[in-house]
Amino acid sequence: MKKLNAEQRKARDNERFAQRVDERRTKGEDVVAYALSNAKAYKFLTKPERYELKQRQAALLNEVKLSAEEKLKLRQEQELQQIEATFDTDEDGSASSN
Repeated sequence: MKKLNAEQRKARDNERFAQRVDERRTKGEDVVAYALSNAKAYKFLTKPERYELKQRQAALLNEVKLSAEEKLKLRQEQELQQIEATFDTDEDGSASSN
């Protein structure tokens, strides 16, 4: 078997991705979801599919951002409760020693 140069490999890979995207499209599968999981498939999407991909990416980023903010708030609340608990314990201990 002859070795392929870089251009030939790229052309072969592009053809394979184009076939995969077309197969998924003809089967009625979610091509945008495939492109989300495999970035190389992006260039084989139609314009409406690319727009939908961008919309989904933005939604995913918002979800991640929100969940990170929620985790940060929860962590801050837990730390505050721990500080308050130690403060309450210190007050109880100092009051009983007096």
